[in-house]
Amino acid sequence: MIEYAANCPICLKTQQFQCTDDYFSSRDGLVAQNCPYGNCVTRERALAYTVRNFYSERDLLRLKIHESSPANRGLAMWFANSCPRYIQTGFFPEHPLGSMIGKLRNENLECQTFADELFDLVIHLDVLEHLFEPFQALREIRRTLVMGGKCIFSVPTECDRFDSVRLASKDCDGNIKTIGIPEYHANPQDSQGSLVTWRYGYNLPLLIARETGFDVEVRRIQSNRIAVNGQMTEIYILSK
Repeated sequence: MIEYAANCPICLKTQQFQCTDDYFSSRDGLVAQNCPYGNCVTRERALAYTVRNFYSERDLLRLKIHESSPANRGLAMWFANSCPRYIQTGFFPEHPLGSMIGKLRNENLECQTFADELFDLVIHLDVLEHLFEPFQALREIRRTLVMGGKCIFSVPTECDRFDSVRLASKDCDGNIKTIGIPEYHANPQDSQGSLVTWRYGYNLPLLIARETGFDVEVRRIQSNRIAVNGQMTEIYILSK
């Protein structure tokens, strides 16, 4: 077991972090013991740290921010409590797009109902690997960003893979075809989980730049100081 104190970039307080795995092999394994925002996980701290590299606290209070598929903890909870122009969305196919489902606005990332140039910042955590058409979703995100706006996100990027590969697709009738055994990840909006549709390798930044027109930067963080350790800690920064 590993235990140490670190400065959480979400709550900006020193917290005691603990991981039962000495090699940080689980992406959700390093958690704070007394987090005021519900036990944030590593990728949330990595994204928060990156966001704060670009925007001050004062900036975040005035920015119009869109987060897709938020978890009910950590960074999403901080944004919801602190940023008055923060909007959360989820995808509920059985409901009209643009309608409100509880606190979430129903949006299909691949075909959004938001107006052009509406947001200063769009964030999402481990969403892109569950989309059938991720580059269409990123083009839509780019459309909704103001000039100079950013999309900052995490997505599992496999260190031993260069070429990104599609694992699932939909035909014109909506039927899903998968390659190999279907894999599902936890989904805060769906108890059945989300199908993994892509595995991403180190060519993902190149694909994003080619397919969307975004300028792409990738940061991989390893830092005891902010409790970001382990595998797949990449944060993608897309600038319009």
